[in-house]
Amino acid sequence: MPTAVSVPGYRFRPTPPSLLDMLRHGVADLAAVIPATILEEPAVQLPGPGAPLVVADPELVRELLGNRAGNFARNRMMRRLFRRTWGTGLAAAEGKSWQAQRRAAAPFFRPAAIAAQAEGFTRATDDVLVEYADGGSVELASLARRIVARVVFGQLVAAGDEADADEIAHLMPEYVALVAAFGTADLAPLPESWIDGLRGLHNARSTTRIAAISHAIAAARKDKERSDDLIDMLAPVGPVEDNIRGLLPAAMDSTAAGLTWALYCLATMPDWQSRCPESGPDTLRPFVREVLRLFPPGPHLVRTAAMDDALGGHRVRKGQTIVASIYAMHRHRAHWHNPDSFDPSRFGPGAPRQVAYLPFGTGERMCIAAQFAELEILTIAHRIAGRFRIEVEERPAVSLKVATRPVGGVPARLVPRGT
Repeated sequence: MPTAVSVPGYRFRPTPPSLLDMLRHGVADLAAVIPATILEEPAVQLPGPGAPLVVADPELVRELLGNRAGNFARNRMMRRLFRRTWGTGLAAAEGKSWQAQRRAAAPFFRPAAIAAQAEGFTRATDDVLVEYADGGSVELASLARRIVARVVFGQLVAAGDEADADEIAHLMPEYVALVAAFGTADLAPLPESWIDGLRGLHNARSTTRIAAISHAIAAARKDKERSDDLIDMLAPVGPVEDNIRGLLPAAMDSTAAGLTWALYCLATMPDWQSRCPESGPDTLRPFVREVLRLFPPGPHLVRTAAMDDALGGHRVRKGQTIVASIYAMHRHRAHWHNPDSFDPSRFGPGAPRQVAYLPFGTGERMCIAAQFAELEILTIAHRIAGRFRIEVEERPAVSLKVATRPVGGVPARLVPRGT
């Protein structure tokens, strides 16, 4: 049985960017200006006055996000992204408000509480798969979004009749593209509302509709008994409507992208697919961890130097952007053998701890739902592969905008087991 399989990967530029490249792409598409040397070097300084320093060494990433996090604040663009989606909710909050909301949410994501969610992941999957009883053509990214949307409304946000999971799943790609759209205008000293207007956020159907749905869910909750969902836990210390609106993309977009890659990888590896009908979901744990290595949900985490400093031998000026390239670290030539090959044995029984593996970040701002998302992906992928053979013909290109996702989706076919 083969243990290492070639999978798609993002192609960093072969040569360093020019100043013109930085001007054209440095804000709108960060990955487009990162040279391929980041896969071999601990850090790369991009050209231009105050240009970002990109780090891909695990020790430097931990310095940036954890050990010396006080020296590096959240980047202005990332603050803008979180403000657009979360308002003053959990992921956008700072200081005491963030601490209070983080503490309030923590019990929902304790290991025992997460384990109890697995049945709900299965129900959400079966709710969608009933449409494919006889198999048929499917686009894997769309399938993943529809299932994950049901998880969101079934386990994170009790929405009742105020939300349609399929509608949210349909709106999400456009919504994420809009709220995460950046360009040179974002560098201008303009009011936030003006910049949002330039991006089309005020009138776009996806943003207005998701705002309306979040408002309706929040309003309806006032007359209902407690649901013991995540929003109820956050309600005493955080804004209800903001947290509902923020959870929709946060719980859907990156998880759906990871699930899409898991399904694609299963489709290209029949030996792993064949295990699912006869084994429990946990058999896929090393498989899913390898998926998250090669296709990390957040490919780049961005910070800004709060003071003059140094990192990895590079001088850093106050206000300079520092980029932790999780994607590059996960495929770095110095830290992985055959880094672009899919090999779940890296995470199998007896495998050493992988120090260059941080799919959900690190430090106090590490994704609080990391274990939830991992179990969600492996449970749903196992359920689908246990009931169907997944077949794909195309090898998708990889985008590193916001999340690591396949460009244009992944057309596939589901074939019922036993046929």
